[in-house]
Parts: sequence; structure tokens; C-alpha cells
Amino acid sequence: MAKHYTRQEVRQRLQAQIQQRKSILMFGAGTGLTAKCAELGGADLIGVYSTAKFRMMGRPSLLAWLPYGDANACVKEMAREILPAVKFTPCIAGVGAHDPGVDLELLLDELLELGFSGVTNEPFVGIYGKEFAEQLEAAGLGFSREVALIELAHKKDIFTVAWAFTPEEARTMAEAGADVIGAIIGVTVGGLTGAKKSLTLEEATRQVQEICEAARKVNPEILVLTHGGPFKDVETAQYSITNSDAVGYAAGSSGERIPVEAAVIDLTKRYKEIKVR
Repeated sequence: MAKHYTRQEVRQRLQAQIQQRKSILMFGAGTGLTAKCAELGGADLIGVYSTAKFRMMGRPSLLAWLPYGDANACVKEMAREILPAVKFTPCIAGVGAHDPGVDLELLLDELLELGFSGVTNEPFVGIYGKEFAEQLEAAGLGFSREVALIELAHKKDIFTVAWAFTPEEARTMAEAGADVIGAIIGVTVGGLTGAKKSLTLEEATRQVQEICEAARKVNPEILVLTHGGPFKDVETAQYSITNSDAVGYAAGSSGERIPVEAAVIDLTKRYKEIKVR
């Protein structure tokens, strides 16, 4: 079973990597196998959220934002598969903070009891776009609920990764006490179900830098990870880190879906090349 770490212990583990000039990697896992392999490969954090479950079912990650499932129930179900496959890497639970029927404090306690070492605001309303996000906010179900989640977790001394689409969101999440900001540039491009269009690598990295600057004005020690959009592989992740103040990368589809798609297709083709006598 995955080891539970305190907030300070997780922070110390990440700082130790940075002091060695190693970038931070948060690996979003949808299965026990990919989580196990990510740990063996040296991932610093393993994210467990409903988007990963959908993509590893062969469906678009975007289904996690449609009303076809309970994100929090999904994460608890995933925990039974993924956490036993992880030994020493801190696992971060994606929390759907917008459900008005959920007591966030009780949910956080339950997630810690399961073995998680931190939480993050996923699903996030930023993916819906400005107009729908504003409607959700007006109904009391928007970004402010995600901020409240991070504030509550920080108050309970739980490690937090806060996703932010804009400098304004990053600043707000830093003020809420986030330990890490995930600078998200939208749905990852590539593979069978990824986004078809995105910003250029240069444009996306400039957005990351703006997020870094906004968050660090509030907390100079906050860590920023890049994610999504054109950041789809090792080379593009490296570009985003080398050309900004980000200290790491959050792999989602780029860590498990896209590599699995390519590997299985290639291997299957090679098996089919075997000739019979």
C-alpha cells in the first residue's frame, strides 16, 4: 500500500530533487500497472483522478467533465486498485470540489485514511471555458469551490497541487496556500483521443511563465509544473521547463495513454508480421 506522507515530508522530498537540479514529475495514473511502472521509473508524485480512468478505458479524458459519473466516487474506487500497487511515492487524489452534497472536510479525512498524501482540484471548471465557468460560479459551483478545497486542505496541513489556467487563478491558488501550481494549457494534443489544435510551444511556454510570475509574487517558494496543450512528450516538457521558471512537469495522457497507444499498435503489427510455415 502506498505510504502516507505529511505535507512537510512531501515538500522535503520535492525540494531534495530540485537541490540536485532534477525536475519534478507528477505522473497521472489511471491503472495500478501504470502507477507501479511510474514509481519504478522515479516519479515524484502519482496523481489519481477520474480523467485518467476514462482515458485508460479508451475514452476521451473529457468525459470526466460530463455528467456521467461521480468524480469523487471514481477516485475512491481507483484508490483500491492504484494505491496497493505503489510503495513509496506520495499519491495525490483528484477532488471534485463542486458537488454541493459533499462535505469536503469529511472527504479529505477519508482520502487520507485511504492512503493519499495530498489532494488536487481535478476536475476543474477551467476546462469548460469562460462563459460556462461564469455560470457555474454564479450558481456557487465554480472555481471558488476549488479555491475553498485548497484553503481547507492547507488549513488541515495536507499537501496540495492546484491547477490554474491563468495568472489570476494561479495568484488566487497561491494565496489559498497551494504548495504546487499546475500550469495547465488545456487538453494534451496527440494520440487517438487528444486535442487536435493547441497553442504553439512558444506561446504555451510564455503562458506558463506568466503563471509562474503571478504565483511567485504571492509565494516565492511555490513550485510550478507544466501540463497539457503542446507539452506532449519529453522534448516538449523539457522546452517548457528550460524556458520558464517551472521546476517540473505533470504527465497525464503523455505519460500513459499516448505511449501505450503507440507501443501496443507497434507491437501488434510486429506480431502480425510473423509468417507461418
